[in-house]
Amino acid sequence: MDEDHYIDIVDKKDRVIAKATKEEKFQKELISRNVVAFIKNNENELIIVKRSSRKRSWPNRLDLATCGNVNIGETYRQAIKREIKEELGIDCPVKLYKKIYTEVTENKKLVKYFTAVYIGTTNDKPKLSDELLELQYIKPEALGKEMKSHPDLFSPSFIREFKMVKTIL
Repeated sequence: MDEDHYIDIVDKKDRVIAKATKEEKFQKELISRNVVAFIKNNENELIIVKRSSRKRSWPNRLDLATCGNVNIGETYRQAIKREIKEELGIDCPVKLYKKIYTEVTENKKLVKYFTAVYIGTTNDKPKLSDELLELQYIKPEALGKEMKSHPDLFSPSFIREFKMVKTIL
């Protein structure tokens, strides 16, 4: 859970240029890669989770089904498959929706990363990991209304990424 390990550091064209620990990446404001997945069931309900209180970024906030770093030597696809298995205990087919570059200020540091956004569908029952406190299913329309009414309950990246994909969910 949020342990410090080495990840690839990339340039503004998403080319690997170095390796660093997650802590070094954060402290030096380097660019890294991460993955996120919107996962829904056959009833078109999205899985959303509550992040653990021990997470560095946005603890105790609601978030999309799974997210995480791309480890050294991994592709985006390998990373999302690993993250889904680690965080939810399932194997879910996913399709790449879009890759985006983001810069946000978090804990008074500029955090820079490329994110590969995936969408998947499964009726497998997920299991909570130590990174997640709760899991629920919600229709995209209801989720959008809840985000508007109570944005402070959600991680800011989840709100940003949901707005990007909500028309195709």
